[in-house]
This record gives sequence, C-alpha cells and structure tokens, in this order.
Amino acid sequence: MLSFLLHWNMRHMKRTTQALAESNARIFLQKDMLYRAWSVAHGGVYVPVTEKTQPNPYLAVEHRDVMIGGQQYTLMNPAYMFRQVAEMGEKITSVQGRITALNPKGPKNKPSLWEKEALLSFERGAEEYLDIVQVDGHSYVHFMQPVKAEKACLVCHHERVAGLGSVVGGIGIVVPMDNYFKQHNENIYKLWVAFLAIWFAGVGIICVMNRVVQKNINKLKRSEQQKDAILNNIDKVGVGLHIIDKKFQICYANTTMEKWFGYTTNSYTTDNLSCRSSCKKKEHCFCCSPDQIFEQNSTVRYELTCQDRVFDVVSAPMTMQDGTPAKLELRLDVTDQKTVEAEQRKTAELLKAKESAESATVAKSMFLANMSHEIRTPMNAIIGMSKLALETELNQEQYNLISKVYASSLSLLDIINDILDFSKIESGNMQLEIVDFHLQEVLEHLETLIRIRAQEKGVILSIECADAIPDLLCGDPLRLGQVLINLGNNAVKFTSQGKVDIKVEPVELPEDNKNYEDKALLVRFSITDTGIGMDDEQMGRLFQSFTQADSSITRQYGGSGLGLVISQRLVGKMGGEILAESQPGKGSCFYFTLPFELGDQKKAKIKEEKEDTGSKLDTLSLLEGKKILLVEDNAFNRELATILLKRKKLVVAQAKHGKEALDFLCSKEVDCVLMDIQMPVMDGYTACRELRSQSKFKKLPIIAMTANVMESDVEKSLEAGMNDHIGKPLDEEELFKTLMKWIL
Repeated sequence: MLSFLLHWNMRHMKRTTQALAESNARIFLQKDMLYRAWSVAHGGVYVPVTEKTQPNPYLAVEHRDVMIGGQQYTLMNPAYMFRQVAEMGEKITSVQGRITALNPKGPKNKPSLWEKEALLSFERGAEEYLDIVQVDGHSYVHFMQPVKAEKACLVCHHERVAGLGSVVGGIGIVVPMDNYFKQHNENIYKLWVAFLAIWFAGVGIICVMNRVVQKNINKLKRSEQQKDAILNNIDKVGVGLHIIDKKFQICYANTTMEKWFGYTTNSYTTDNLSCRSSCKKKEHCFCCSPDQIFEQNSTVRYELTCQDRVFDVVSAPMTMQDGTPAKLELRLDVTDQKTVEAEQRKTAELLKAKESAESATVAKSMFLANMSHEIRTPMNAIIGMSKLALETELNQEQYNLISKVYASSLSLLDIINDILDFSKIESGNMQLEIVDFHLQEVLEHLETLIRIRAQEKGVILSIECADAIPDLLCGDPLRLGQVLINLGNNAVKFTSQGKVDIKVEPVELPEDNKNYEDKALLVRFSITDTGIGMDDEQMGRLFQSFTQADSSITRQYGGSGLGLVISQRLVGKMGGEILAESQPGKGSCFYFTLPFELGDQKKAKIKEEKEDTGSKLDTLSLLEGKKILLVEDNAFNRELATILLKRKKLVVAQAKHGKEALDFLCSKEVDCVLMDIQMPVMDGYTACRELRSQSKFKKLPIIAMTANVMESDVEKSLEAGMNDHIGKPLDEEELFKTLMKWIL
C-alpha cells in the first residue's frame, strides 16, 4: 500500500509541476495580450526615434514619422511594440513571449517550427496550442493563443486580413521547466524521506510486536525445545546418548548411538532392546549396570572398549516422565585420541632417541676434535723435528730411519685430517668456499702429491684436461683437490701395475635440469685404474664410514676407510654425485660431475698482478730482526717454533702461558705475538682479550698458533681479537707468509 501511495503521489506531483508551468505560461500570455490590446486600442504609440527604436520600415501609413518640438517621433504599431518589449525581456526573465504570423511583414517575426505548427492548428480551428518538449537536455513549455483581427488592425494590415475576427497570427510563450523540475525533485526527495520514515516506523512496530508475540510463544515452547536441543544437538559433537530404565531396556537413543550400534528408530520402542547390545557383553558388568547409579545416586565415569572402539562413558541418574528411575549415559568416541596419544608416545620416544643420537653424535664430534688436538700437538713436534733432522748432515742409515719417521708422521696426519673432516661433515660444520681459481693449479698440485707414489710402484700416471674447459673457474678449489687426491691416492694404492688415468671433460648442460640452470659449465672428473677391482658385494659396501671393500684389503693396503665417505659428502655439497664402476681383476673407475660458474678474468688478472708485485716485495729478508713473542706451553713445540723462527733471523722471546705473556708485554715491546690456545694458568683467548682491552695493544698483531683447527676454533680466535689463525702441525711456508702479512 505504501508503494502504491508513493507511486501515486509521485505521478500527482509531476502533473502538478506541469500544470504550474502551464499556468505560468497562461499568465504571461494574458499579460502580453493586455499590452497588445492597450496598444491596439490607441492605434499604436509614438516614441522618440533612437538607435534601438528605429522607424518600422514595414509600416507604410500616413504620419508614421512626425516632428514634435524638434524631436523626431515614429509610430510603433502593436506588433512592433510587442517585439521590442520581448527583446528587452530576454535579459530580464527566462519566460519569453513573441508575436508571429504565417506571413509576417517583418522577417524578425517569422515563425519557428513549433510556432508554425501552432499557427496552422489555429487555421484548423484550434483555440490554443500547448506542448512540453525536450531541447538539448532541457524541458520547455510551448504555449500559444491566436491573435484575431480587430478594427484597428485594418489600418496597417487591411490587405492581409480576411475580415474582422479572423486569425492573423499568434502570441507564443516559452517557459523553461528546469527550475520547476528542480523543485519537483526536491519534493520527490522529501516525499521519499517521509515514506521511508513511515516504512521504517512501521517495520519497527511490526518487529516489536513480532518480538512480543514470539516471546510469548517461546515461553510456551522453551521447555520442549531445550530438551530436544540437548538430545539432538549432542549428535553434532559426536557424542552418543541413550537412556536405560531399571529393566535394562533402552528407552531412547540418539542418532550417533544408532549409527554406532545399529539401532533403528523403532527397535528400542517396540522390541524392548537391551542395553547389552551397546556393550556386546553377555552379562551386565558393574560399570554398565544401572543398579549402581540407582543405589549411589551419583555420576560414574569409566572407559569402555567395544567393537574396536574406545569410549569415554559418563553415566548419571535421572527420572522418567512416569517417575521411575533411569540412567542417562553419554559416550564419547576417543579411539582417535587414544591412537594419537599412542603415536605421541612413540614420537616422544623417537625424539628422545633422536636427541640421544644427536648427543652421541655431538659427543663423538667433540671427542674426535679433542683427540685431533691432542694428537696434533705431539705430531707438530714429530713432523717438525724430523724435517729439521733431515736437513742436517746424516749418514745413509740415519737419513733412511728419519725419513721413514717423517713419511709415517705425514701419513698419520692424513688420517687425522680425514677424521677431522669427517667430524666436521657429521656435525654439519663443513662450509664451502666460493672463489675464482685456476683448474690447472689444482691438477698440478694433484700430480705433485701422487706422482711419487705412482713412480715408486711403477704405475703410469696420466692427467688430461680437455682444451674446451676454461682454466679460470669459480668454486672451492681446496675441496675439489681433496676429492681428487683421495680418489687418485686410492687408485695408485690399489694398482700394482698398469696405469691410472685422470680425465677432466666438459659435459653439455641438460636443459631441464634445474640444479644446474644458473651454472655456466658442467665438468666431469673421472679416475680410472687397472688395479684389483671390486665385485658387486664389495661395491655395495662403498661409501660407508670406517669400512673398505673387505677386511683383508684393510690389512693389506691400510687406510681409515673415510676417504670415499668424505669425498662423497664433499661432492654432494658441491652439487654433484660420485659414482663407481668396477670389475674384479680389471680395475675401477670413479667419476663425478660438478657445476661451475666461469671465473672473472678481469679480477683474476688484477689479483695476479698484485701477487706478482707482492712476491717481489714480500721477501723473508724483510723479517730479519723482527721481535716475536712465542706463547706456547708445550716445550717441544716451543723449541721447534723457536728454531724455525731463528733460522730466518727473527728475535724470539718465549712465554709458557697467557699470564706470563701479559707480564712480559707490560715491560717489553714486540712486533708480533704467536699465541697458543689451550694453556694452563691463562688460555690464549683470555690473554688476547686482556691485551685488546688496553689501548697500546689495539694494533699489535696477535696470531693464533694452535692444534685447534676446526672452523669454530677459527671463529673463536677472531672473536677474541686475534688477527689470524695458523694450525698445527706447522706449515713453514704458511707460517712465514702469515708473519709477512701482518708484520710488514
């Protein structure tokens, strides 16, 4: 009804707006008619001739122009006067009036299209013309009434007038409707507001009344609804519910219980279904029997296993509608929970076992690192002293004995290094270095290390690198060389005659292999020998820690069994995979493929130029006379380092621990400090921190010289304030190169 009233009012307001515009047009027309009638009644009006009021050239009557008091006057007939007034009105009012005819004397009175249509309608007998039109997006009222001939008209228009009372033209009015429609829209907006207010008020009243009525209805239904909600909504949370009377019969069961135990809606209402059907027991047990609930009048909770399900059961007493006692039983299926708990227990046990294994791995790594340190300390003295002894004048027998001690100590050092590398890999501390390097230098170093062994055994060694491989690559040359040395030494060790071929060849990059998509080159390394070879069983035991192909080989050829494992892990970290092919008695082939980026030729050239310049300047003679403080607790290592330094004419002072070093430096100046780490009284880290805390020692070069060679040890040394780190056993070349770096 509101919609109908709104539509009716909107239509009525539109008609009213149009009627108002029509009425305004009629008023203006009546006003213009009065102007014309007054002018006609007086036969026109004489007015002074001005620029805007010129004589009417189309009015040919006697005495049209007269002179009065020296001023020229002209007769303005009604039509001319009407046009003059209309032109003045265009600047004052938006409502325009105009007199026109089908055949006017003056061209300015020529009718427009709508005026011509109106005039023609007058000739057909119409009394007036009214139309509402759209022009350029604006609405206008066109209104016209006919002008009929009067006696006064005959003076000027006798030749055009058919007779008195005939239609000679018309007066038209144009009324713009924009303001009317603007007011109309405002009224429509107000009407909408009023109707919406009435609508919302009505809806509000309806809602309030509905709420009052609903509240009264809810009061009547609440009790039943609450009971149904409790019983039915329990299904949504997966809880089974049934009611058992004192005769052990099921009086009610919800949908969940029906699904679990195959009840039907009528089975417990017509067949007196026993509660044993939900327990699958021949007799009622103490837990599921209603008797205890009736006697104790208390809630009981227990766990029940039935049909491969585990239920958490809660039983509570209740009273039936007829006043008889009954038991309300809720069952929650906790099978998944129990399964999860069992899985969690297993997971906890696995985590505990994992933690134990990780602890064991850490303990093993720490043990290996500590053992490496403890072995390296005396090894430093053994290798260093034996090397110094070999440089003295020895007879043939002495030289033979000492050289074998030196060679054996180097072999032992290789085993220690393998164990340390393995420890790093196991603990995840092995880090790769990505630098530009010359592949040819790696291969030359490889040849230097294994050619002597090959010559001693009479094995031909061949190392070939394809010309297509650029010499400057980007990667880890140290770890690449370590893998090649391990595999090359193995090939020589297990070959008694024949040859060992080491080849480096390019491999075309696979287009669909994402592992190599950012690399510029793929290189294949192969080490082939004509040695003892391996069968399938022995091949299956390759790359296992601390094992070789079989125990007899270990006894015959020696080794720790770590070389292949370390090589496999290093190749994996560098983005490749190591594989092997072998035949018993014919030899073996180990090969792996690695991706490399191309090295920066410009940077390499600049680096080489700097190294060439540095090699000319950094001569050992510049170290002569430099003062070195050697802080070392082991007497043998202290003696060894002192001999090496004094042979290069350096001045050496000694301290047995960090505290003694601090006391020495308080009174004397040195150019550099070689600091051991593990020492009694005060360790090297603490001593370095104490020195760095004093401003005069901020720039003093302090270099760690220790058997602690793990990367974590290097980081600790740098964090303590040391400039560099030298590992034991000492490499004489590395020692003096480091001294020149920080002293000169």
